[in-house]
Amino acid sequence: MSSLAKMNSILEKFWWLMTAVTLIAVVVFIIIEGFNSWGVFLLVPVLTAFMALTRRFLRKKLEKSEAERDARNKK
Repeated sequence: MSSLAKMNSILEKFWWLMTAVTLIAVVVFIIIEGFNSWGVFLLVPVLTAFMALTRRFLRKKLEKSEAERDARNKK
């Protein structure tokens, strides 16, 4: 696994963690202060989940590219 692949993996986990943390925080604030004040902040977990999915896509694409490169180099 290359250093770029490791970084993609770490960042993907980071974004999933941020998704969970922000979702919990927003739900707590919605319960405490009401949906009218905090409802719009539900966009933050959606955006962080999108970032995680983007990182996942990039990680898979990089793994496929590295596997193809390794297969070419073995020939």
